[in-house]
Amino acid sequence: MIDIGGTLWPNSWPFRESDGLGRHQRVTAAMPMLDAQAVNVLVADLISSSRHGDQARAAGMNNSEGTFGSAEVLVAECLARQGLPADPRTVSRIRRAMAIPVSDRMKALPGAVELLAEIRALGLRTVITSNTYWRDAESYWEDFRLLGMAPYIDAVVTSVDAGHLKPHPAVFEMAMRVAEVPADRCVVIGNREENDVEPALALGMWTILVYPDDPKPKSSRAHAVAPDLWECAKAIKTMVGKS
Repeated sequence: MIDIGGTLWPNSWPFRESDGLGRHQRVTAAMPMLDAQAVNVLVADLISSSRHGDQARAAGMNNSEGTFGSAEVLVAECLARQGLPADPRTVSRIRRAMAIPVSDRMKALPGAVELLAEIRALGLRTVITSNTYWRDAESYWEDFRLLGMAPYIDAVVTSVDAGHLKPHPAVFEMAMRVAEVPADRCVVIGNREENDVEPALALGMWTILVYPDDPKPKSSRAHAVAPDLWECAKAIKTMVGKS
């Protein structure tokens, strides 16, 4: 089970001047019955409202419940304010439209593809486990195809899909069900002690703390600590040999 931000790609999302236009184009495609002005108003409302959602998400990342304001609720409220249908299918379309895909400005961290390829070569399966707001599994698959990672990934589980943010166990439990393996056959790889290592240990999983885009941790309870993704691959080999 592998985290994304700070693990496979950078912690920060690169700002692009085209992001605003991209979201307008994607929302237009999702709601073709709207004119340009209506799309402008809806997107502005979504962006403004999501700032509060981001704050709720950040708070959720630091509490044991791992709860956060659902993007589905936010989208439904914005649609209702504009007098638009807020049925589940429309809400999902708009949320995905707001999850703009990666571009050539977003690069995987060094060794990311090699790590995924090594995991596959060892005969293991890879399930992505990520905290996110707009993105669900379908959105991430679009990203992974663009980054050349898709051939090495077996499944994607996000906080949107699980309904909770890590460190809530729901994300990891859903990933176990998808992978069809017990906890003691899982290795969790992530860059956050509180979001990745601690909840995984509580479930009886193996853990690797990796910090390719973060300062060196002062300490960790993880089974292994790796400064980069190549060392992470070595740590997995060692674990496989012990299991």
